[in-house]
This record gives sequence, structure tokens and C-alpha cells, in this order.
Amino acid sequence: MAPPRLKKHLKYINSFIQSPRSFGTLMPSSSALCEAMVKSVDWNQKSLVVAELGAGDGVLTHHILKAMPEDAQLSAYEINPAFFHELEEIKDSRLIVRKVSAEMLDKPYQVIFSCLPFLSLPLRISLRIIKATLQILEQTQGTFILFQYTQRMERVLSRYFEWERKLVVKNFPPAYVYVCKPK
Repeated sequence: MAPPRLKKHLKYINSFIQSPRSFGTLMPSSSALCEAMVKSVDWNQKSLVVAELGAGDGVLTHHILKAMPEDAQLSAYEINPAFFHELEEIKDSRLIVRKVSAEMLDKPYQVIFSCLPFLSLPLRISLRIIKATLQILEQTQGTFILFQYTQRMERVLSRYFEWERKLVVKNFPPAYVYVCKPK
């Protein structure tokens, strides 16, 4: 029987092989990447409503929940059935698992995290998600925090957001974290 860490890596590899366009990674995000994303938020705000797009098995979800105040709420969006059970196993009343596409964003989120492989998704889906995110964050004056493995997403982000970029080298592969505000 494989050790839990190896099983997790094999699950990622299998999900990538089955659907590389929607999964987009071979390994779970590192703690360094998750921390870089979570530290980009002012967690002192009251009654924060947070979304996570592409929650996977919950690696970032755990970091968000650890940082969130007790009165905050997190909606974790995930469409891969291979990860539903793991997300549902997270016992935290502040977490709502949404088994729908990130295209279905429908609440006034103040913070939206994304682990989606935008460059691997069909362009029209990526743009629908970006535009839905922008529309919500324009209303809430919120923040969009995402990571990507290349800088090729910057042109699209620049159309809709002002952004800052950080490189996280302690991840495989190294990743860029973008902290975005609506223009």
C-alpha cells in the first residue's frame, strides 16, 4: 500500500492524465505557494465572504480556513468528482463545497482565490470566469488572487485588473502569484 503522500501525488498525476485541460498540474501546491497567496489578504475585515476556484483536494482550502476569522465564509468551487470526498471531509462550518464550475460565481465575494489553469482551459471559459470575477469584485471592491506557472496570462489580466506579481520558487514548478484589483 502506498504512503498517503505518494497516493496524493498519484491522484494528481492521474487527474492530469485524464483531463490536462481542466486539471493543469501534476503536483499539489506547496505550502510556500499557499502561504504567499493567503498572506496577500487583509484578514481583519469583518464578515468576509471568500471564494476558492479550483479547490482540488483542499490544499489551499486548509490554508485559507486557518487564516480566516471565525465570522468569514468560504465557498470552494470544484468540478472534478475525484476531489469531492476530500473537500467534504474538511470539517469546518465556514466551508461550503460548491460542485459547479467557477463560471457560476454568484455571491458578493470580497476575496476570490484561483488555482485554475486559465491557459489550459478553453479561452471562452477562461474569459467567462475572469469577467464574472471582475463583475463581483467591482461591486465589493475586492481582491482576486491567483497563481499561474507562466507570465502569459498577464495580457488578459491587464485588460481587467491592476495587479502585482510575486514569484514563488519553493513550488514544483515555480509559480507566479498575482494579486489583482479591478481597474
